Amino acid sequence: MTEIPLVMPKMSMTMEEGVLLVWHKAEGDVIRSGDVVCEVMTDKVDMEVESPVDGTLLRLVAQPEQTVAVGEPIAYLASSADDLLGDLLPGPPAPDGSLPAPEQPAHEQAIPGPTVAPSASTRVPMVPLARRRATELGVDPATLIGTGPGGTIRVTDVETAPRPTAHATPAPPSQASGTGTPTARRRSRTTVARQTSAGAAIPQAVVYRDLDLEALVAHRGTFRWSSLIVRAYADALRGSPLNARWTGEGSEVWSAVAVAMRVDTERGPLAPVLADPDQLPVDELDESLGRLADQARSGRVPLQHLTTATTTVYDLGDMGVDAFQELLTPPQATVLSIGTVAPQVVPAADAVELRTRCRVGLTVDRRVGDCLDAARLLIAVQRRLDEPSWFGWG
Repeated sequence: MTEIPLVMPKMSMTMEEGVLLVWHKAEGDVIRSGDVVCEVMTDKVDMEVESPVDGTLLRLVAQPEQTVAVGEPIAYLASSADDLLGDLLPGPPAPDGSLPAPEQPAHEQAIPGPTVAPSASTRVPMVPLARRRATELGVDPATLIGTGPGGTIRVTDVETAPRPTAHATPAPPSQASGTGTPTARRRSRTTVARQTSAGAAIPQAVVYRDLDLEALVAHRGTFRWSSLIVRAYADALRGSPLNARWTGEGSEVWSAVAVAMRVDTERGPLAPVLADPDQLPVDELDESLGRLADQARSGRVPLQHLTTATTTVYDLGDMGVDAFQELLTPPQATVLSIGTVAPQVVPAADAVELRTRCRVGLTVDRRVGDCLDAARLLIAVQRRLDEPSWFGWG
């Protein structure tokens, strides 16, 4: 029998530590590969940690509410299988600044992770908080229909289900945790403080521009404006000198475009990443961005969407914000902020007319480029927005 450490998994490139939320197994329990052993909270998501092997849970090292550094043991397993953890740990970014290329399309990829293995069981997919609520309310998950991505059961699915007459005993307070708990909010602000402090140390400038969207009004249907802007922005950024990072010795161009979409959640802002959004059809892009937002709010973002981003987009238009500036997130050299899309009165020949527009702010790393580069990038974005055919429309 081999003693295998179960370590705090690295769920994203920025993750340095995580918080153990709750143990689902006890010392001495016999477990199988794929069994959920515990749940951890990271700077981005809550994640169920599954056993990578068949074996016995020897001892628990970390306790609920305890912060553990990435790669440090949280428990030890006894198993006759070889130590699989080394091969499952994600590697560092490539030295040339390129992003890891998937071996197959992202929608077909299995979710990688140091301790997350595909489960052979038929356990119903549920967000962690929904699983706890089902236990508290005595609701059988097998009787529920999930409304989340891929049929995942959410908290609302549990709480609106018919109640049995007898309720299960609630989990002890020490194990109760979720996306809205004080611990989650405290961890969120700590993460935000660390990220913004790093961003504020970068010399940066912002360029504002009103994007004219009138050419797309008759074609967009129910697609989000942000989806169309993201597609045009990503494509324009691909050929811009601003699609780069500062290495300390110079500017290094990214070999791809990966957009982090900022989403406000109960536990604070999250930014799941979508690779090459400009290469997706509009309908697929719009669906993907909506699904990512839902996953971020549920705290269940797949690991392939927690990779390194080359830029960030933050949309506050639905909050009634006309324009704002967002700080950079290293090592990204750009961040695009999107304001409210609305009809605006603009000059036209000898009169005025109403045109659908929105104001965006493009923040740039001044070590990588300048305001002229930013202005050129926004001009390139506008050219794409002026051409419905570029989006596949007649």
